[in-house]
Amino acid sequence: MSRLSTLLRLEAAQTQTVQDASMVSHFHLTEQPLIFLPLNRSGTEASPLAVMFGDDPARPRLLVAPPTGRPTAFREELADHILTYIDGFQNTEHLPAKGKKPSRERHTHAPQLLVANRRSIPYIQRLGRALRFTDLPDGADPARSVGRLGRWLTFFADHAEHPGSAFLLSLTDLLTTRWITGQSRMEDEHLAALLAWIDPPIGATGLSAALEAENPQLPGPDGQLHRPAGPAADPSFDSFELDPLLTAYDDAAKEGNAAAMLRLTDRLHTLLHDYLKPTWDDTWHALGLLRSLPQTQDAQRRWASDRDRFTAYSTYLAEDGRPQPIKDDAVSAARRLARMELAQGAFDAHRALEDPFFMAERRTTGEALTGTVIDVDAHHTIPGARSPKLRPRLTLHTTDPVRLDTGHLLAGPDNPRVHLAVRAITPRGRGTDLLLEVTTLTGTVNKPRTDSVPAVGDTLELTFAPEFFSRPPFPSRENTPWTHGGPQHNHPAAVLEQTEEPQP
Repeated sequence: MSRLSTLLRLEAAQTQTVQDASMVSHFHLTEQPLIFLPLNRSGTEASPLAVMFGDDPARPRLLVAPPTGRPTAFREELADHILTYIDGFQNTEHLPAKGKKPSRERHTHAPQLLVANRRSIPYIQRLGRALRFTDLPDGADPARSVGRLGRWLTFFADHAEHPGSAFLLSLTDLLTTRWITGQSRMEDEHLAALLAWIDPPIGATGLSAALEAENPQLPGPDGQLHRPAGPAADPSFDSFELDPLLTAYDDAAKEGNAAAMLRLTDRLHTLLHDYLKPTWDDTWHALGLLRSLPQTQDAQRRWASDRDRFTAYSTYLAEDGRPQPIKDDAVSAARRLARMELAQGAFDAHRALEDPFFMAERRTTGEALTGTVIDVDAHHTIPGARSPKLRPRLTLHTTDPVRLDTGHLLAGPDNPRVHLAVRAITPRGRGTDLLLEVTTLTGTVNKPRTDSVPAVGDTLELTFAPEFFSRPPFPSRENTPWTHGGPQHNHPAAVLEQTEEPQP
C-alpha cells in the first residue's frame, strides 16, 4: 500500500465516507458476464455445497450438491450449464496479417466470470484441478463433460493470475481500485460491507452502513441478512442452521424415510437460496456501479488479447483436448513466470499513463516523477548504419524520489508514443538531474519533429514506458539442459528417476 492510499484510507476512517481513488476502469466488463457464487462444504477442499450462477440478474440458477453420496449429477448439471454459456460465444472475425503476425480468426466476444471476492478465485482453481481429470462416462457427450468444465475452470483461474487479464475477476478487487474505504483490506473482502461504504442509504455514513451490513445475524440496510459471500459459509450458519438439517437428512436416510428425505432436500434448497440471494443482488449492484466508469484504451487492447487466448484454447480443446498438467515443468514454469512479471510491469505502466491517481501513487514510490526541463539539445545525433540518427537530448530536474537506472525507458501521459531513455542520473542539491534521450518520433536530421522535444521550462510527468517490459529470449527446449526441463538424453539420473518406485 502506497503512502497516498494509506492517507486516503485514514481520511475515509476519519470522515466515515468512502474516498475516490480513480475515475476510470482498467478492466473490460462484458455485456453478458457470468456471475459465479460457490459455497463450499465445511471441512472439505473443493467440494461444493451449492453454486448460484447466471447471466441475468432476474434469473439466478441454484445447484445444490446432494447431502450424501457422490455429487455426480450435481457436477454434470453444473458442467452442462457453464459449458453452454462458454460455447455460446461462437462468432469470429478475420484479422489480416500484420507485421510478423499471420492472418487469423478471432472470436468477437468471449466469456467472463465474475466472483464476489478474491478468495473465490483460488477456489475455482482447486475445483478445476479436481474436475479436469474426470473420465468421460460411456455414451456421454464430450462437449458437456465434467472434465471439459474442469479444463475451462483451470483456464480461467490460470489467467486470473495473469496481470491485466479480464477472464475471471473479483468484484471486491474491482471496487477497491476505484474507491478506498475506512476499513481494513480484509474487511473490504466482505462485498456487502464494501458496498455499504460506497453506496450507503440516504442519511447514513459509510461506516454505520457497513457495521450493519457486515453482521451476519442482523438485517442490513436493505432488510436482508448479508452472510459471508463464500466460498466458506458463515460459521454460525453452519452450526445452527445447516448442520441440524444435514443431520436430520442422515437420520432419515438411515431409516429409509424417502418422504422425509425429499422434504429435507427442499428445505436445504430453500435455506441455501436464502443464504446466497443477498450476495447475488450485491454482485449486480457492484457491476452497475463499475459499469458507470469509462474504460481505458488499454483495457480494450488487453481484452482483444484475451479473445485471442480464448480462440486459441477453444481450438486446442477441439483438436487435442488433453487436460492441463498437474504442475508446470521447469521450462514452462520459467516462461510463465517471465510472462507474468513482464505483464505486471506493462500493466502498471499503462495504468499510470491513463490514470492520474495511479501515476501519483507511483511518484510516492519513485517509479514515476515530475520535473522541469532545464536544458535541451534538439540536434543531438548518434552514429547510424548509413547516416547519423537524430536523438534529441534534454535534462530534467526533479525533486521526487527516483528509483530508475540508466537504460530505463520512460513515457508520459501527454504522448505515450514518445519514449525517453535515461542516459545519466546526477544528484544535485535536494533533487536529481536526469539526462534523457528521445528515441521515438524524432524525425530525421533533415526533417526533425519538434513536437516530440519539450522546451526549456516545460514540466514533464514520466513513468516507465509499457514497451520497456519486453520478453527476454528463452532457449528452445532442445537447447535447455535436462536438469532444467530439457531433453534428458538417457542420463543415468534420468533413467533412475523414471524407474524408481514411488515412495509410500
